[in-house]
Amino acid sequence: MSDRRRLSLIAVAALAVIGLAACAGWEVRPESAVLPASADEVWSAALELVRANEFKIIQQDNVKRELKAERDVILRVITERGTGRTADKEKHQIDLTVRSQGDNRSVVNVVYQIEKLVHEDAAFRLIGAIRDRAAARAGDAAPASSRRR
Repeated sequence: MSDRRRLSLIAVAALAVIGLAACAGWEVRPESAVLPASADEVWSAALELVRANEFKIIQQDNVKRELKAERDVILRVITERGTGRTADKEKHQIDLTVRSQGDNRSVVNVVYQIEKLVHEDAAFRLIGAIRDRAAARAGDAAPASSRRR
């Protein structure tokens, strides 16, 4: 098997493991797979994929073949007149290890976590409070902040 084909198979398998872990939702559990390649080849492929998917590597140990990486995914940007921009985003975190299993085989372990972060800027919250108070003074039954415009 050519080196290029082997790396392609490794990349597909590693991406599948990362995808399986992402589908796990909010649970934190390791996913693992045995891949038909040396630990060095799998480690190199994993590093390429992590960087290609724009993760920021927080910790990396090339001797132990362990890394922690994260990236923020913007879900939506809210722009209102006079309030500037706010964003809802998720933080994706990966803990990944590669271990040799001899005879040109390796085990990849991945823990993929997603934490939802909602960022609101102080001006946006203040305007929401002003709307609520103005609606209460006007006798409006429903607070205006519950109705996003």
